Amino acid sequence: MKISMKKRKIGYTYGSVSGHFAFRKQKSIAFESTLERDLLTLLEFNDSVNDVIEQPLTIEYVNHNGRAVTYTPDFLVDFKEAEASLLKRPRKPLLIEVKPREKLQKHFAELKPKFKVAMQYANANDMIFKIYDESRIRTPYLKNILFLKRYKRLTYKEEDESNILAYINSSGSLTVEAAIEYLFVTKEQKSMGLGHIWNLLANKRLLCDFSKILDKQTIVWVNNNLSFGGDDA
Repeated sequence: MKISMKKRKIGYTYGSVSGHFAFRKQKSIAFESTLERDLLTLLEFNDSVNDVIEQPLTIEYVNHNGRAVTYTPDFLVDFKEAEASLLKRPRKPLLIEVKPREKLQKHFAELKPKFKVAMQYANANDMIFKIYDESRIRTPYLKNILFLKRYKRLTYKEEDESNILAYINSSGSLTVEAAIEYLFVTKEQKSMGLGHIWNLLANKRLLCDFSKILDKQTIVWVNNNLSFGGDDA
């Protein structure tokens, strides 16, 4: 088995969508399908993710027919170091293959040897190899992120933000509806307040269980790891 470093070149992909993803405004990551793009959306929102590299390496090996072949995983995900105070082990880097379920089922016999080689490489290099299809990517969590993105760049009054955060913080946690009903009076104010809460969730000034579909019954709480006047990095 031989490893070579390779940089992805994006061109026209028949029947798919390719492009570049602006990852946290720090780098451009190439993708070759909407499924890959959606995975990058998940990874960008995940605070434990430190960096993502597309097509990070190519594994050269000899197949069962004695032919020299190659396999290139789609992404390598590097995670932030765990805080020592929490006594957590750092997460191992994740080597990822992205494939639609239909292709996995149809071509699994052909793909299996490649995945086996990738798993062997990952195990030997203190990584984890995983295959991601729609069931792992297109979840309620992704729907929430896409929903919140439309509110992320909106601006609201600082006084309203302080009032929302202070009230929710004093309550510990409560539903979105309860916060709106207490803080706002008119229908227009409540509508603006709801948008403001989505904005605070998008920027993680507020937190919730992002794996569940967001609505007015969603329970929210203040992210006390951020100061009230800070900005989510």
